[in-house]
Amino acid sequence: MRITAEALRELHRIHRQLTDLRDRLERGPRQLRATEGSVKKMEADLAQAKESNTKTRLMVDDRQLQLREREMRIADLDAKLNSANSNREYQALKEQIAADRQANSVLEDEILEGLEKLDETAEKVNLADSNLAKAQQEAAKVRQRVEGSRDQLESELVRVQGELEESEAKLPADFRTDYQRIAKSRGEETLAQVDGEVCGGCFQRITSQMMNELYLSNLVTCKSCGCILYMAEGRTPRSG
Repeated sequence: MRITAEALRELHRIHRQLTDLRDRLERGPRQLRATEGSVKKMEADLAQAKESNTKTRLMVDDRQLQLREREMRIADLDAKLNSANSNREYQALKEQIAADRQANSVLEDEILEGLEKLDETAEKVNLADSNLAKAQQEAAKVRQRVEGSRDQLESELVRVQGELEESEAKLPADFRTDYQRIAKSRGEETLAQVDGEVCGGCFQRITSQMMNELYLSNLVTCKSCGCILYMAEGRTPRSG
């Protein structure tokens, strides 16, 4: 069973081209899913930042309300000092005023810390919003690129598949059966070029007898990986 190295080289070239086209077709949706995943993450980050900002604002509002209520109570207690009926009542009022003022001091510190945290959470909201906008823009670009190239890649895939079928139809009948059996499951890895005296598929050294068979344009498969072997361009077969 004889087959020229040129025919096998052409087959391998077409198989590699098909592999590349299929990879590019599959790569587009993967890239799109990745960018859409990034958008979802940015949306979640923004929602979390907004939630933190809202909780902080509610906390500050609550503390400010408590502070106003205590200030009003202190003012009321101050007014009652002048009408105290006894030293005991007067002292009790003074102690209550002091306790409320101490509580207000704590509230003021908490409000100050809350306002600082509110600024920080607001910045995080702005940053998350900006990141989301960038992720959405990137996803739109990727979607446009993927959808724009898909038809062209599919058309090119059909063309190259037709080219493969034409090349396969020219193969010797006895070789075609063995080749198609291997190519059905292995595609591009059906064939491998011999580099020096090494299989280009598994990088195992091939025997001298196998090299002789290749020079005679006979069908040779690698004993290690099973690839159909062919000589590199420029290496002239021996006359049989």
